[in-house]
Amino acid sequence: MQLGRVVNNSVALLFLDLVNKLIPWVVFPWVVRVLGPEIYGRLGFAGAVAGFFGLLASPGFTTYTLREAAKTPERIPFLVRHVIGARMIFALGAFALLTIFTFSLAPRDSQTRTLILLSGLAFVTASLDIQWVFAARSRMWIIAARGILAQLAYAGLILALVRNSGDAWDIPTAALVSSALSALLLWFPARRQYHVPVPSFVPQTWRIFLPVCLTIGFASLMSMIYDQIDTVMLKYFRSDREVGMYVAAYSLMAAAMSFPPILGQVFGPLLAESADKDAASEAKYVHWLGNAMFGLALPIAVGGFILAAPLTGWVLGSQYYGSENLFRWLMLTVVAGSAASFFGSQLIPNGRERKYLLAVLAGAATNVALNLIFIPIYGAIAAALITAFSQSVVAVLNYFFASDLPRPRLLGAFSVSIPASCFMGLGLLAVRTTYAAHVAVLIVCGALFYLSAYTVGILVRNRISFSGT
Repeated sequence: MQLGRVVNNSVALLFLDLVNKLIPWVVFPWVVRVLGPEIYGRLGFAGAVAGFFGLLASPGFTTYTLREAAKTPERIPFLVRHVIGARMIFALGAFALLTIFTFSLAPRDSQTRTLILLSGLAFVTASLDIQWVFAARSRMWIIAARGILAQLAYAGLILALVRNSGDAWDIPTAALVSSALSALLLWFPARRQYHVPVPSFVPQTWRIFLPVCLTIGFASLMSMIYDQIDTVMLKYFRSDREVGMYVAAYSLMAAAMSFPPILGQVFGPLLAESADKDAASEAKYVHWLGNAMFGLALPIAVGGFILAAPLTGWVLGSQYYGSENLFRWLMLTVVAGSAASFFGSQLIPNGRERKYLLAVLAGAATNVALNLIFIPIYGAIAAALITAFSQSVVAVLNYFFASDLPRPRLLGAFSVSIPASCFMGLGLLAVRTTYAAHVAVLIVCGALFYLSAYTVGILVRNRISFSGT
């Protein structure tokens, strides 16, 4: 039955993820080419700054509600009434702080300040999001359908409104509309199916969940520091053009990296249900997650490293010449980030928020210290390498903190995915040197090389296991 849930939810999220990937491949090249590196750098800086204040707006509320709703479904009305109410108050307070920052410490050009404030309004709207209700009950088809509609609305607005660099403000506005639409579409079925109440503001009840949420939220803030602080620091130390080159390469890497983390949405509720209750089931789910996550991360990293030049040239255009080196080294983050996510996947479901916090705090401290030293000297290339290194620090600490929990044997997963990734890499190099193929053809060839080698590896491993028994 649980395997059926995994498959059903995976298919639903696969449809959503395909739309989420298809739309950026249409919208992202359009935006970066229309805006150019300098304006796109300002947009990336605004998004990074608003993201930090967005974590103050929702310090761990979503993670906490997802975990609690998965463990105890009858608490859903309480969680909606009180946690969403608290989240709305925190969001308004965070936006007030963002406004103060914008008119005091942010760069003084009016376009950057406008972009920061518009980007901040998105987390105010997101405070009403109750997607976690359906995720906790493994109702991923509802999430997928609403998410696809919101993404289509976002893409339509971008393509209709963004025509030149002066239209940059339309991009966070479209994100705001998309966020509001997604939240609204989820409220109707939640009211009908789970009878969720209207949020209320009762600070006396916040002591029940706020300490845990603040711990998780602070951990998320530290995590975002080693993901986004480099963009902010580049803005103050380097030119807008270099910021734009880095943000474009990072966004392309993030699109590639978004495949492995989606597995956490499938397995998160299952791990929360089995934590401290069923060690055998927990070990099974972690085993499935490990095989799937590293089976995706390794070929994406290898393929991105090899195809960095044609891929960035195809997507970003000639204005971003040179960003291929940034993208190539950012591919290391795909492996390091996936490892950090996988090894930390059991910490929060098992109530080890402080351990998780310590790991990401170490990653954030490492990132900030190294960026302060190397970004003024080496610029964006240093930021790319430091991001991957900081994620590796988090991965090692997460592995250590979860070492006493049920752990899968990953040797079998690596014994298949590593040779398959190597075969794919050699195949891509052979095709590139022999034929002047378009990058889209190379991507398809790489996927076919990997899938064929991975299938053979699975068959050989199963045959060896059968012979051994």
